[in-house]
Amino acid sequence: MIDSVTLTTEYRFPFGQPVLARRLLITESRPYFVLGAYPSALHIHWCPPYPYKPVKAIAVDNEPEIFWDGRNEQVIFNMWKKTMKFDPSRGNIEPAKRLNGSSGKWVDEYVLSLFKISRQEAWLTDCLDTYRCSTGLAARLKDTYEPLALKCGWPTCNLLPHPDEDTIVSEALAYHRDRLNNELASAHPELVVTLGNAALRVFRELALEIPPEAPGKLSLLPGLYGSRIRVKLSTDRFIDWLPLVHPATPQRYRQAHEIWVKSLVK
Repeated sequence: MIDSVTLTTEYRFPFGQPVLARRLLITESRPYFVLGAYPSALHIHWCPPYPYKPVKAIAVDNEPEIFWDGRNEQVIFNMWKKTMKFDPSRGNIEPAKRLNGSSGKWVDEYVLSLFKISRQEAWLTDCLDTYRCSTGLAARLKDTYEPLALKCGWPTCNLLPHPDEDTIVSEALAYHRDRLNNELASAHPELVVTLGNAALRVFRELALEIPPEAPGKLSLLPGLYGSRIRVKLSTDRFIDWLPLVHPATPQRYRQAHEIWVKSLVK
């Protein structure tokens, strides 16, 4: 999968890499269209100089592909380290392992595998196209990276904060509506899968016609969760829409999804 590298110059990861927009360059049609919230990132495990405490997972670069599954993590980590000419005086680093690609692995196992398709047969994309910093990481940057950067002359970092659901929806519709409509037109899908309530709400606004019973948010009730909805995507096309949970959602949502998956196997 190939992503573009549109530069967002005002935003930088710790240690200096620019935050880039993650957008597909492909134009061929794909039968399955999967819409998430926003991209993740390459994370590393960082043990900064004494007396600062280790950071289990610090985002340092754009994810290699949309919904990256952590594949080739060691190779990508080595390339990043070489590109950055990482100075050992900045601390000890190693791959973040299971903390990289967790969402992508979940999509592979609990979404794509349901339809017995590969990533090359699916159009994977997000409502927003740039990484957003989690609340927990923002706290660690403030108490660890930023003081060291100021003291040692390291590159400053500037990451957009973790957005709530309403922010994702409003930003996507204000700034990404045309991109998403163009991606839907290029993919020409038979099925659109939305992951989470933000993606659900965004897609409702992109669809030309939806039935009145279409959900405004996910229902976890058996018999309702995992139901397909017939929607009109363009002037002459009807497709199926399947609203599902996002992999980073609370455990009770993931449990509802796993119960639904088991019911399909039966």
